[in-house]
Amino acid sequence: MADYGASQHWTEDDSARFLTLDDVAVPMREQQIATLCALIPAQADETFTAMELGAGGGLLARAVLDTYPNCHYHALDGSETMRAALREKLAPYGDRVTVGAFELAESAWREALPSPLRCVLSSLVVHHLTHEGKRQMFADVAGRLEPGGALLLADLVAPATDRVRLLFADQWNTAAQVQSQVLAGDLSLYQQFQDAEWNYYELTEADPIDHPSPLADQLQWLRAAGFSVADCFWMLAGHAIYGGYR
Repeated sequence: MADYGASQHWTEDDSARFLTLDDVAVPMREQQIATLCALIPAQADETFTAMELGAGGGLLARAVLDTYPNCHYHALDGSETMRAALREKLAPYGDRVTVGAFELAESAWREALPSPLRCVLSSLVVHHLTHEGKRQMFADVAGRLEPGGALLLADLVAPATDRVRLLFADQWNTAAQVQSQVLAGDLSLYQQFQDAEWNYYELTEADPIDHPSPLADQLQWLRAAGFSVADCFWMLAGHAIYGGYR
């Protein structure tokens, strides 16, 4: 998880911890990033503007900037720790990148969206909004995208039943174990993941930061917001890639 612009809950210590755990905590991260890049409605050589909400350590930003060499990228994050990491990692892209602060639930960043705007992306961010907050954000973004533009999200979704929750929890642990073995050659990173209680689907008490919504509901909200196409494109361990196209 990255910083989500929810500064009243997420701390700079949380941001620093995420930067050490992100490679093991995000299931099949490279595949998720590749999927998001492939879904952007643009040709490889097109000039267009994209924005990422909660850009975190900059992996998605770098992938998009490399895939679309004429893209201009607005990378927003609510954490100064994350913004410092973004400025360092995205410095080679020069003036193609703008790094800025935002608060996810507030309206200021939505009112300041650039125009024209081809795509808004986020990874592990939007589940920090309430159900109503998501509906409003979907509508606000839809109204600012150019025709054919997209809102593309990689995020946690609420399980439909307790059986599904247990399945998501097990899949997430398995993915983290595999990635720990690949990265460290042992389960040390997985143990850090467990110690940090990062697996949302294993929590026994509600986390005040997290508000995942059912995927089916979110697809309905996207359609109601004005997206003519809304669908889920990838899913594992309760992490879904979904969104809408105008």
